[in-house]
Amino acid sequence: MLQQLQRTLNRGKTWIPTFRKRQSVYSQWTSANRTELQNLAATTKSDIDVNTEYNPHPSGSSASSIVSVERTWVQRIFGNRFTGWRFGALHFGLWAALVFSINLIVTIWGTTARKSGVLLEGDCGRVDLYNNGLHVLINVLSTILLSGSNYCMQCLSAPTRDEVNKAHANKRWLDIGIPSIRNVKHLVLRHIKSVYITDCSSYNSAVFGSLSSNDYFAFSVSKSFLEDTECRNCSASHKDVSIVYRPLYENPWQSFYTTNELPRILEGLYQEYHAGLLDRLEPKDCISQYATSIQSNRRNVLLVASDENFPPPEENAYLNNSHVYWASPFYANDARNGQDSSNAYNWICSTLNLEGVCSNNVDGVRNNVQSWRVGNKCTGGVADAQMGHACDYKTAPVEYCLSQKAQPHCRLQFDSSIAIVVTILNFVKAVLMFYIAYCIPEEPLITMGDAVASFLQISDRYSQGLCLLSIHDVRKGGYRISTRQWTNERFRWKDVASRTRRAMTLSLFVITLTVVASLLVWGIVALPVGTPRGLADLVRLGYGKVDPVTAITGLSDDLILNAVIANSPQVMLSMLYFSYNALFTSFLLSHEWVSYAHKKKGLRVSSRPVGEQRTDYFLQLPYRFGIPLMVLSGTLHWLVSQAIFLVSIDFYDVFGQPGTQRYFTDARSAMKTCGYSPIAIITVVIFGSIMIIALIGFGRMPYKQGMPLAGSSSMAISAACHPGNIDGATSSAKKVQWGVVSVDEDGIGHCSFSTNVVTSPIKGNLYAGTQSRRG
Repeated sequence: MLQQLQRTLNRGKTWIPTFRKRQSVYSQWTSANRTELQNLAATTKSDIDVNTEYNPHPSGSSASSIVSVERTWVQRIFGNRFTGWRFGALHFGLWAALVFSINLIVTIWGTTARKSGVLLEGDCGRVDLYNNGLHVLINVLSTILLSGSNYCMQCLSAPTRDEVNKAHANKRWLDIGIPSIRNVKHLVLRHIKSVYITDCSSYNSAVFGSLSSNDYFAFSVSKSFLEDTECRNCSASHKDVSIVYRPLYENPWQSFYTTNELPRILEGLYQEYHAGLLDRLEPKDCISQYATSIQSNRRNVLLVASDENFPPPEENAYLNNSHVYWASPFYANDARNGQDSSNAYNWICSTLNLEGVCSNNVDGVRNNVQSWRVGNKCTGGVADAQMGHACDYKTAPVEYCLSQKAQPHCRLQFDSSIAIVVTILNFVKAVLMFYIAYCIPEEPLITMGDAVASFLQISDRYSQGLCLLSIHDVRKGGYRISTRQWTNERFRWKDVASRTRRAMTLSLFVITLTVVASLLVWGIVALPVGTPRGLADLVRLGYGKVDPVTAITGLSDDLILNAVIANSPQVMLSMLYFSYNALFTSFLLSHEWVSYAHKKKGLRVSSRPVGEQRTDYFLQLPYRFGIPLMVLSGTLHWLVSQAIFLVSIDFYDVFGQPGTQRYFTDARSAMKTCGYSPIAIITVVIFGSIMIIALIGFGRMPYKQGMPLAGSSSMAISAACHPGNIDGATSSAKKVQWGVVSVDEDGIGHCSFSTNVVTSPIKGNLYAGTQSRRG
């Protein structure tokens, strides 16, 4: 007895390591009398994970065959449930959770920071770099979430076998393998809600960049201004202006001379020069630094020339007894109007006979700095005569510039209300995706291979005898069991989609591109008078670059309103992507369908493949099409974000303080509106046109002949899955092919998917197919 006990223990030692590997056995069985699939049963028992196939024997016995399948890392971590389409939903759910976490952290951090809503403040180049990088990242994450939404929508809109049976019983059919609106009314209510919420939860980011622009004065001074022991007449009281300022006829600066603004600016420049705080700029560099309608890096500037270029101080036409001979202001607030902004730095071109705006002539001045002069152009009119001095002293050259370096105030910021909405929507998206992965008990027929496998396992009695049924017959309706002559028609990719679907998709694209092109024409026409409109000039405006000439005027300064306007094209683009993706998916579904008439191969399923079955692509879309479509979608979303975007500019006065001074006609200290980029819009139109051409071009491609075109119709797919019991039952786990499986005594053949050898139908022969009801 002890020896027997010892042998038992030894057998246990060899079995325990095997048990620890936690492999599973899955059992499936069927019989001739069974009408429904049995649930999978899992038993932890051996080193090999196995799946049984349906009984291949035509008898009523319940035999089963075992197929070994190795466990994947996904199954080891998440269990056997998370394979196939559920793993895809879980994968996108994790991405959505990651985006939600990022948005939540940024929202909390930005809201509780020292300056609420400001993520970064400082150098404009650094802020612009971070802003562009973040928006590229945002578009990448948005593209992933958009693809995840499309993935989950297709999973949710896919019908179960029970729903297909009910539809067929009511002489209706459902779409299989493509995102479908047709299926929605046949789905349970919770699926319908999830479809729309998953779609609507796609939204762009709330992060945006804000520029700063400084007011400043440009002063033409002699070198004596710098060499004086004090700033002459700079500190005079504004109450005694008659001592300092000469009352000139039609003096354009008279309104400013009644305050102490200019003395304060000049005194500050004088003190900073002697403290070594001013930057010396050579004329060419000076022009480059100041020839911008948004001045973020510089403030007030002295345009210095030798004394021989000016009259004596006592003959100064602008400031009595001073070495400051001319001044010109730059208004940051001119950015609100494109026409004004084009001439905002007109002081650079002040002595030129301009035929257009100064911005068009800056390159000529910069390339000929030896002759650059500033001041009032001598007209020889009444005003010049009454000033009582020679015109030679009205302009002066610029030997070099002394410039105040501005403290950068550019910001990377976000609006907390928008950020909270986006974060909540991201949370909803993540929850729905996890719900799809964890909580949907049904196994929907997501791909064409899923449907064929199901109909081969349990035949559909509503489509028996209709082996040549095509999607065109289903759409026409009125079909009945009858023999049919095989015509072996050649179909093109476009034929699989209804004319309504094709027309709606193409119309949606054409209308959108027409609207975009119309807005482009309007935007180009609306450019300020004198602004060059050539292609090279539009390219110079850049992608997503803030420029007052392309800022939309007349909009409210409300941030949320402008953010909604800037992001609304993204919503339209998402709709176009869903429609385009669905149409291409239907094309490629049928391309794979007709391939089964020419080669025996395993079915491509969305669940865990069994036997010789294969895993799916990106659901029904092959990777060689799915990945380029995803990249194209991401590129278009980025281009649209560069085509119309939020513009935010903060204004600073001549002393570097936020806000505006009294000489602004508009007292607001910031500007918020939307801007547009003509070259980005042109690129969007080109990309959209290429997509239309590609769609039409692929639609003209022919399918291989030899098989009725079933499309996504559940009825047509089921009609091709009646192999019968002549050569034995067909297992969906083996390689299958469509063709003639039998011919009766009258020479009438029958076609179906089968694991056995099949032959191609012969043109002109009769088969138990369909014939439209007449009369």
